[in-house]
Amino acid sequence: MKYILLAIITIITPITLLAQNLVVTLTANNNNDTIKICKNKAIEFIANASINGEPVNAEFSWDFDDGTIINKSSTNTINHAFSKGGSYITMVKAVYNDYYAYSKITVLVGNPPSFSRYKTSIPESQTGICLGESVTLNLPTNDTTLFYKPITTHTELIEQSLFNKEWTSFVRLKTFDNKNITTGAEIKSVTIKMDHENSKDVKITLACPNNKEIVLKDYSTNEGYMMGLPSSKGFGTLYNYTFIENGNNTINNTTLNQNDTVLPAGNYKTEQSFSELIGCPINGDWTIKVSSQGTANEGYAIEFSLNLDNSILEQSKWEYNQTYDLKHAVWVGKGVSATSEGECKVTPQEYDVTRYNFSINDNFNCYHDTTIYITVEKPTFEGVGDSTTFIGDEVNFNSTTSWGNNYIWIFGDKTPNENINPAPHAYYDKGVFKIIFQAESAFGCIDRDTQNIEIVPRPLEIKEVNIFTPNQDGQNDVFTFFNKDESFLESGGLTKMPANISSIKGKIYNSYGQTVYKWDEIIPAVFGWDGTVDNKGNRDCPPGTYYYDIIVYGKDGNNIKRSGTIYLYREK
Repeated sequence: MKYILLAIITIITPITLLAQNLVVTLTANNNNDTIKICKNKAIEFIANASINGEPVNAEFSWDFDDGTIINKSSTNTINHAFSKGGSYITMVKAVYNDYYAYSKITVLVGNPPSFSRYKTSIPESQTGICLGESVTLNLPTNDTTLFYKPITTHTELIEQSLFNKEWTSFVRLKTFDNKNITTGAEIKSVTIKMDHENSKDVKITLACPNNKEIVLKDYSTNEGYMMGLPSSKGFGTLYNYTFIENGNNTINNTTLNQNDTVLPAGNYKTEQSFSELIGCPINGDWTIKVSSQGTANEGYAIEFSLNLDNSILEQSKWEYNQTYDLKHAVWVGKGVSATSEGECKVTPQEYDVTRYNFSINDNFNCYHDTTIYITVEKPTFEGVGDSTTFIGDEVNFNSTTSWGNNYIWIFGDKTPNENINPAPHAYYDKGVFKIIFQAESAFGCIDRDTQNIEIVPRPLEIKEVNIFTPNQDGQNDVFTFFNKDESFLESGGLTKMPANISSIKGKIYNSYGQTVYKWDEIIPAVFGWDGTVDNKGNRDCPPGTYYYDIIVYGKDGNNIKRSGTIYLYREK
């Protein structure tokens, strides 16, 4: 996704400080008037310094307001492109001998539309749509207003050491043309984030753009507080110390707890009044200096904030509007209908992911676009796995189609179709069956998935039996080689053939060779012999040893032939 933005550049009257005869002018793309430019397109900034109309070889410092700062450059020409939307003021500071002057250009880089407001007619629960289904794509785009907010805080990338030296930082104000500090109350506070082993060795000063300076905190001989929590192994814990005209605390007086060893974070009264800075121009560099006269590795500083009164900040506000041409916005992709006010209908033409591109121009003729992806999802279902499926096993067929709303299952074994989901089903014959699954979306789009399932007989098994007790106690009351619950396929009762037996022959006889029961049908054999003559239940056979011969043919193509003895026991 790429966004192409814009910039309006306005030349603003140069700010000349200290030396009224040093002047620096700034142009962009050789134009001294408003220009329009889109994101990431380089702007050529040219600064020219002169005294009494004569060019001089000044030293230039560039501040593009987007985090890019070039200090003390001998070149007067810089190419720069803005990579993010926002409002910026590019300022150049020219220094010649002991004189300096500022000039600036306002750069407006428009934000892209809020493409995150993209909507479709696809329900949130779906991960895709049915092939052939139409989807509404809607990307409403609202105009935007961008406000400029002065940057009044400078933060170092890492903590700066205060080991027997001075830390200097500045914030550069740019929006207060021809405005000076008129009362001390217009400077609300100054905040330093730092730590130090001994407050008496710290001096903090504030200088305005014309080099007027006041002391916020001076060296002392009787303080002895730690500022923050220094560490002998590197950075400690840095505290915010804020200096205001009427602070609640003054260092080393009765408003602080004399038993404290650490100077608490909070507000402190300035040693010199902000009124000393009346007459300072507001635009330019406001510089903080934190000096340490100690000899130990005593501390670090990282941040400086200059806080102006809201009445001053309100004077610096400005804004601009950016509009987008929805009437001529365009959607591009397979199966796109006409676009109207950022909305269109699309009908993807194939399975998988289809890409749709939305493009729009703004009122500065800059191009913005984004890409939306629509997935066409094949209907799919679970149930046909890698494991063996035996005759009589219940298979739980289940749709995995996110857009499915209604279903039809055709199982391929001449049983009735089902329109439920999940759809449990059992097969009673071996073979390969074609399952046709039909899904219908909430919008009436229909698609099908076809899979094959192979059904095989369960391996033939018979159990070993050598005694049975037909005493009606519920245990071993019949003689059978089979477990009827495992052998029969249940479908509304024991009405189906056993799952693994294709045919059976056998007989039971006594020690005299007399046949007391025989079978050549599967169901009677599975239910077994009840210990009566011919299995009729009216003539009990006497207890004793009996003999059997049996041969079972399985649906898996195997057979089992067995002969043996069985003891009939009747006592309760």
